[in-house]
Amino acid sequence: MRQTWIIYRSNDPDDFGWEERQLLPSESLTSIISEEWHYSSTPEIPKVGDRVREYANIKAPANGVTHGRDGDWLVARVCQFASFDIDERIVVCYCQYRPIDARWEELRRGTPVDEILEESHQTV
Repeated sequence: MRQTWIIYRSNDPDDFGWEERQLLPSESLTSIISEEWHYSSTPEIPKVGDRVREYANIKAPANGVTHGRDGDWLVARVCQFASFDIDERIVVCYCQYRPIDARWEELRRGTPVDEILEESHQTV
């Protein structure tokens, strides 16, 4: 299985929202917009023209994620870095701020883990 760390960053550190992007706990400013980890033998990596996805809980913001949409950041350039001794890869996506009017879409979810575990205990 391959581990892939995908980092989305602003092509221009002074681009839209720069004053809100902070690393924690130091609160130093960063050009990183978002990041993802993928664990797969063949992870799909972003391509030029893709948009950074945004996720939120529309009804209860502090309670997980229920909706997603295409964001305002557009991938302009992609660079990959691979490890030779460990099956890991880092993908850096340089993005440009290109706002769009995207609608929130409800995410389809499978059965919650606690329900699966409860069912497995009942069948044993």
